[in-house]
Formats: sequence, C-alpha cells, structure tokens
Amino acid sequence: METAQVKREMPKAGGKKRLGLLQERFDTLEMEARERLRKALGAGQHRLTELDEVLSKVKSEDWSVESVRKRLDLWRGRAEQLRAKAMKRVNEMPGTAMAALASGTRAPVQNLARELERLAKLIERHAPQKGDDVDLVAPADPKPARSKTKVEA
Repeated sequence: METAQVKREMPKAGGKKRLGLLQERFDTLEMEARERLRKALGAGQHRLTELDEVLSKVKSEDWSVESVRKRLDLWRGRAEQLRAKAMKRVNEMPGTAMAALASGTRAPVQNLARELERLAKLIERHAPQKGDDVDLVAPADPKPARSKTKVEA
C-alpha cells in the first residue's frame, strides 16, 4: 500500500541502494550487539566462578555452635588487645604533649634567661656606688624571702 507521494520520492534504482545501506546498518548493529552480549556473558561467567570459589571456602568451614563460639572468643581477645593498646596510648598522650611543649619552649625560655642575665650585669655595672650622692628609693613592697626547700638545703 504505497502512496503516490512515496513512489515519487523514491526512485526504484535509489530504493535498492537505500535498502542495501539499511541492510548493512542492520548487519553492523547485529555484530556489535553479539559482541557486547559475549562480553557481558563472559564477565558474568567470571563472577559466577569467583562466587563458586567463595562459597566452597565457606562451605568447607565448620559452622557449628562450638566453632562459632571459638571464633567469637578469638575476636573478643583481639578486641581486648586493641582496647588495651588504645588505653595505653591515651594515657601516654598528656606526657607526650608536655614533652613536646617543654622541648618546644625550652629554647625561648633559655634565651630569655640569658637576656635577663645580660641586662642584670649592665644594671650592676652602672649602679651607683656607696660614696655617690644619689638618693636610693626603696621598693614599695618588699617581697618576703622564700624559704629554702629540702632540695636546696
């Protein structure tokens, strides 16, 4: 049931060429589809083989109550060891932090002490002597002397 309009648009010689081109396209599409199906089936077969291996391992293991209990006891032991290690590390953290803080601030404190000693020597050199006519002002709040500790004594 071809219409007159279709007959006018498709000449007979051109129709055979178009039909040939269409057949080639179908053949190419069919070949690509077959190749993709082969690849998909091959990958699926590979996955099935891996699954069979895993299932054979699980099947060969003993899943009785005693076996499962032994495994759980083993896992509990490992968990306790990990817990003990974690607690040990947590307990060591303050000491490690203080050591890092002390080693990180040691140099600046030593530099400050050296600078204070240098300034004290400069002040002592330029301090007025007993015979000079300078009025010395006593400090407003003299601090009480520190008592010696057992270590210093």
